[in-house]
Amino acid sequence: MAETTWDPDALGVLMAPFTGTDLPDWVGEALDAGLASVILFGHNTPDPPTARRLAEAVHARAADCVVAIDEEGGDVTRIQSATGSSLPTAWALGEIDDTELTRAVGSALGDVLAACDLDLDLAPVLDVSTDPANPVIGTRAFGDDPDRVAAHARAFAAGLVEAGLGTCAKHFPGHGATATDSHTALPLIDLEARQFEREHLAPWGIVPWLDSVMTAHVLVPAHGEGPASISPWSRPLLDRAAGGRYRGLVITDALDMGAVAQDPGYGEAVVRAFEADADLLCLGTSIRRDDQQMLREAHDALLAAAATGRISRESLRARAERTRGILHTLRTRRRFVPAMPLADALRQAEQLGAEAAARAVRTRRAALEPGPVTVADVRFRAQHASGARSQQLVHALRECGVQAQEPDYPGQIDPASQLLILPRLPRSDAEEGARLAELLARRPDAIVVHTGVPDAAPDHRRLVLAHGGGRTMMRAAVAALRGGER
Repeated sequence: MAETTWDPDALGVLMAPFTGTDLPDWVGEALDAGLASVILFGHNTPDPPTARRLAEAVHARAADCVVAIDEEGGDVTRIQSATGSSLPTAWALGEIDDTELTRAVGSALGDVLAACDLDLDLAPVLDVSTDPANPVIGTRAFGDDPDRVAAHARAFAAGLVEAGLGTCAKHFPGHGATATDSHTALPLIDLEARQFEREHLAPWGIVPWLDSVMTAHVLVPAHGEGPASISPWSRPLLDRAAGGRYRGLVITDALDMGAVAQDPGYGEAVVRAFEADADLLCLGTSIRRDDQQMLREAHDALLAAAATGRISRESLRARAERTRGILHTLRTRRRFVPAMPLADALRQAEQLGAEAAARAVRTRRAALEPGPVTVADVRFRAQHASGARSQQLVHALRECGVQAQEPDYPGQIDPASQLLILPRLPRSDAEEGARLAELLARRPDAIVVHTGVPDAAPDHRRLVLAHGGGRTMMRAAVAALRGGER
C-alpha cells in the first residue's frame, strides 16, 4: 500500500488527533478520503477563537466530519486550557443538587462549544465516584450516589443538546471504584456483580437519551475478561443496562492510554476495540506521539485484520456506514441550532459558573485576615485527565488584591504570612500526605483548601471544601475565605 493511500472504510471508524493550531496537509488528505472524526485537545485550542478557526477549517474541508472535544468544565477543560474553565466541576453541581442549574450549566457550555463550531462533547461523566482515593475521576463525577449521578448527568446532557451539541456518556461501565488511573495502568474493579450493578451500572439506564457512550479501560471480572473497551462482554452489558433501547454510538476511550497501549499494544487494541463492537475508535492525544503515524498505524491495523480474515471487509464497511450516518445526524443538529456570538456565550458561562461555584464551596472555621498569603501546593500526583494546569488559587488571590506567593518547597515559609495548603489526595498519595502533615505540624494555624472529593479531605479544623482546583472553584474559595464561614 502506498504511504499516501487512505481507505475510506477504515477511516470511517476512526477519531483522530493532530498537533498544533493549524490543519496539517495530511489531515486534509485524510478528510478528503473519509475520516469520520477529529478530536481537539488543549494544545489545539489555546483560546476559543483559535478553536473556532480550526473547527471551521475542518468543516470547510469535510462538511460531515464531526469535530469532538473532551470538555467537561471544572478541572477538565480544553477550550479554556490557557485560563481555566469558567464552569464548576460536576461534583460542585452534585453538591448543590439543583438539576435545573446543572441543565443551565450544560447549556452554557454547549453555547460556548457551538460558538466555536464544535459538534460533539465527550461529556457528561456517568462514573459514580465511590472510592475517595480515585486519582482520575474524583470531582469529575456528579457524586457518589448513582441516582444523583444519573439525574445530573441527564440534565447536563439535555443542556448540551439544547445548544446543538452531541453528547457522550463516559466511562462505561463505570470508572469510579478504582484507585488506578487508566492513563498509566489497567484498573481493576473487584466487586461482585450485584454490588457493581447497583452502585455503578445503574446510571447507564439514561443512555438511550444520549448520542454516544465511551467505554473505559477497566477490568471488571464479575462481568467478563479483559478491559471493557476492547472486550466483547461490554457491548451486551451496555445493551442490558440501557434496557435494549440504546441506538447511539459506542466510542472507545483513548487507545494510546497506558491501560491498553502497553498490553496488548496500540495496533492490537485498535483491532480488539473493533471486534468488541465499538463504532468509533478514539486514538488519543498526539502530544507525546507522531500524529500522522497514530492514524496510519490504526488505519493499517484494521486493514491488516481485514486482509487476514480476522475481521470481515463487509463488517468494516457496514460499521463505517452506520457510524457516518449517526455522525451526519449530529452535524445536521449542530447546523440547524443557531449558535450565539462567542463573546456572549463566554460571558454567560462566566456569570453562571461563578454563581454556581459560590453555592457549592463550603468552609469550616476558615477566614483570611489582612496581609500576605503563602500558598503551598502539595498535589504532586499527575492529573492526566486535566493535564498540566497553572496554580489557580494564587491567581484568584491576586485578582482580589491579596499579596500571594508560592514557596520554593521545601523552602522557608514566612511565619508572618498566612498559609494556605492545597491537597487533593492526602489520604491515598503517600508523598502528598507526608508533605501536608509536615506543613501542618509546623503551621497548625494553616487553612487547608481541599480540591478533591470531601471524603478524601484531611481532618483539619480550618478547612475549605472547594470541590475542584479550577479557576471558578478557586475564585469561589477565595470569596468564601474573605467573607468568613458559610
